[in-house]
Amino acid sequence: MFIPPVVLLLSISFWMFNNEVDNKRKLTQQSEMLSLRQSKSVFEHLLRNAVQDLMFLASVEDVRQRITLPGMDLDDEKLALIFKSMVEEKEQFDQIRYLDAEGKEVVRVNYRNGFGIIVPANKLQNKGGRYYFTKTMKKGRGEIFVSPMDLNVEHGHIELPYKPMIRLATPTFDTSGNKRGIVIINYLAEKLISLLDRGDRSSSSRFMLLNKEGYWLKGETSADEWGFMFTEKNELRISNRYPDAWKQIAAASSGQFTTANGLFSFSTVSPEKLSGEVGLENVTNNNKIAGQGVQWKLVSYIPNTLLEIPVNKLSKQYLTLNTVLALVWGVVALLLSRARVYKIDAQRLLHEKEERISEIVNSAFDAIITINERGIIETFNPAACKMFGYHGDEIIGHKVNMLMASPDREYHDLHILNYIETGVGKFVGKPGRVNGIKRDGTPIEIEICIGAKQVTNRWLFTAICRQYHEE
Repeated sequence: MFIPPVVLLLSISFWMFNNEVDNKRKLTQQSEMLSLRQSKSVFEHLLRNAVQDLMFLASVEDVRQRITLPGMDLDDEKLALIFKSMVEEKEQFDQIRYLDAEGKEVVRVNYRNGFGIIVPANKLQNKGGRYYFTKTMKKGRGEIFVSPMDLNVEHGHIELPYKPMIRLATPTFDTSGNKRGIVIINYLAEKLISLLDRGDRSSSSRFMLLNKEGYWLKGETSADEWGFMFTEKNELRISNRYPDAWKQIAAASSGQFTTANGLFSFSTVSPEKLSGEVGLENVTNNNKIAGQGVQWKLVSYIPNTLLEIPVNKLSKQYLTLNTVLALVWGVVALLLSRARVYKIDAQRLLHEKEERISEIVNSAFDAIITINERGIIETFNPAACKMFGYHGDEIIGHKVNMLMASPDREYHDLHILNYIETGVGKFVGKPGRVNGIKRDGTPIEIEICIGAKQVTNRWLFTAICRQYHEE
């Protein structure tokens, strides 16, 4: 009574639990991919706007005049004011500069505390040896150089506190087609990373930003970041910590998979794919750093330990619910089983009582016959068999009036109906004599007394008979 329903309950609960776990995992996976798509959209949108701003600056008349008429301080001042207006309006550019063909800074505006600061001429530097200058000077007309994301370097040293940068630059040409310098924007990548990290992802996920080599630009911890900028941190890359994951991330532009470490979701941002969107077919990422091109991997990672938290919580809920239901059913089953035992005991006692009564009836000296309201014989004890000459199985189930002589035979059923309707019977509750017939047809005079009892919805009549002998 207890075990089958509990097994059924556990089976249904197990199916529901697995189904809910699958739904939660699918929802988590979908949520992570949606969050990554949003982050990628933000990254590309901001980068696209920066490219458009760069091309706008390269095309303004003051830049053209500065190229055509070099050394004119008035034009440098106008150009500085344009750069200052741009950094203050955008609030995302750390520097806007114009470098001449040798890499010397001609105009430089820094963004500090909400204001554009025009750097005086005596503090301008020569950036001719920096990779972004040499790479940009190799570009053609209308081409744009997009640098990897790295830390800003001033006077040969990494600037503190760390200032992540993306540099966007394009060469400028005079009216004769001669390359005369570059316009370059230093994009504040820290703001970009913070916007990406505010993606609509679950609290259990960890956002990471990687370069093409697998170095962390945004890591699980700040200590993991910018390993390629420091000799002592050169081994800090995702391929060393999560080698199986990095193989799949490096091999595809986007995807989602699970390893022994947890759930990884990733997408890729490539500057070259933005060229058509901004109407600049010559935007490329042919620049090189450490032998790799520019590409960023947006990665969301949820460790297995965190993935299991909602599963464990759900399992506790199901365990609690099933325990309560099992206990309730256990009490019900106990009560039902006890009631069933009581019923079995009562039936056993009744059976024993019936057996004792049957033994008494069967051992009685007088003939005892019981009939129902239709006059059908239900019991016929041995004394009755001896008196009338029948075996019990020959007479039980037949009408009792076959043992009677006329006219009692014909009126017996009417006597029964009359008693049931009026409560008055010829021999009920008092002795009398009737004429009976044995099996061989021999008549026999019988002394008889009848008892009547209504049991539930039926009547039962018991006749005690004794052969009459004259004294």
